[in-house]
Amino acid sequence: MRRMLLLGFLSTCLATYGQGLRLTADVHPYWGPEINHYLELTYSIEPMSLYAQWSDTSAPRITVVAVLQGNAGVIAADKLDLACPRQQMDAEVLYPIVQNAFLAADTGNMYLTVYYGLGNDLTDTLHGTFYLTPQKGVQLAPLAWKEVQGKRLVPRAQFGQAVYAQDTDKVHFYTHGYRLPPSKKSFFRYEVYSLDSDRPMEGFGGVQRLAPNEDPVTAIQGSLWITDLPTGQYELRCTLHVQDMDEAYYPQERLAFYRVNPRELARWNESTPIDPRWTGQLGTGDSLRHWINGFYPIASIAERQQIERMGPGMSDTAIWRFAQRFWEVRYPNEALAQFLAYKAMLRQVDREYSSRSVPGYATDRGRVFLQYGAPTLTEKRPFETDGYPYEIWQYNTLDVPNAPYQINKIFIFVNYAVAGRNYELLHSDAIGEVYNSRWKIALQKRSYNTEDIDDTGQTGYDKFGSRIYNNIIPGGG
Repeated sequence: MRRMLLLGFLSTCLATYGQGLRLTADVHPYWGPEINHYLELTYSIEPMSLYAQWSDTSAPRITVVAVLQGNAGVIAADKLDLACPRQQMDAEVLYPIVQNAFLAADTGNMYLTVYYGLGNDLTDTLHGTFYLTPQKGVQLAPLAWKEVQGKRLVPRAQFGQAVYAQDTDKVHFYTHGYRLPPSKKSFFRYEVYSLDSDRPMEGFGGVQRLAPNEDPVTAIQGSLWITDLPTGQYELRCTLHVQDMDEAYYPQERLAFYRVNPRELARWNESTPIDPRWTGQLGTGDSLRHWINGFYPIASIAERQQIERMGPGMSDTAIWRFAQRFWEVRYPNEALAQFLAYKAMLRQVDREYSSRSVPGYATDRGRVFLQYGAPTLTEKRPFETDGYPYEIWQYNTLDVPNAPYQINKIFIFVNYAVAGRNYELLHSDAIGEVYNSRWKIALQKRSYNTEDIDDTGQTGYDKFGSRIYNNIIPGGG
């Protein structure tokens, strides 16, 4: 099992981010009077990673197995055989593949494991824990993003936090209201709240009156135009108001999203005069795009959206403007000097980590180096008799604008190909990075196999020998 990421829960995604198949699972808990607690799992598959891994022109297949356990054992399991569309080589846009599944659940501590892989093989794992409380009184289910397909409202593909970046965007959301008193008036209020300015956004919200009924479950769905919403970090905040209920106990739910306003960004770039020194340093054509793509590891969500839109049809002038503005926002008084220092880092990661087909900034080691800087300590194990080559990077602190501040974090990279420089990020305890509690087993899987999903190798000193535990991680990791 090459990658395992600790599951966040309730309106958040489990995901693997690596150089293989990219699959996420959005998990939402619901309740019904007859079926009691259950989970809706929405699997999203990124098409580029799928077709890159599928070796022929036939329709790709993915096997997904979900197992939900409680303290007393297995509660429910589900297996899906996903038949995906054939790759259309001339398609301008490849759309994510989305599939739903449902699992019976219970209250208390829950342990969810999702195994998946191409064809019939289960090669990757998502895993996490959460807690479900009993349903009592008036409540709201966690919010979920939806999108319109034809005349239906269906789950929206999720790859981490939702990002809305179209010229005209309308967000759709969904939840359940539980046990609304049929003899009382109820209404559902929602508003967009800016996390950047810490205030509600005037004109972006609404109210729905909920018709009284005897059904203990009331489906609630709404939509909101955000065409004129500025670029930034937001929350959709919702409150269920019930007549004669103490306001302090009104059920509330929140769901974060990021808005990238392309009209705003276009005006922003067009208004920037170009300093000729930047054009000389950035170059033109493929060279220019190489340097711009190298900004990705340190870019904000909005900037990453812009970089992804810089196709062959975009002029060099527009890209020069973007690059100049990118650095002037960060360093108003020394933008060019800071870019030149970063350009030297890009050259360094190209020398040390690139291959013929992958530039240094696009490799896992290169991305981590550029995003977080040089590690405090490194340990390299290129020659292992019974395991894969690997490296351990340790950082005393992670202090960068596009990630939370953290101390004493570890990154472990593995070379599954054995030859070459293609090291993948196998495990890290940093927030937002791939987490794999079974990293020792993954490194030694050529000589040690186990079918125990709870085996993390922590007690396997006699199985792994001394080298894997004799490392820079306190206690051997």
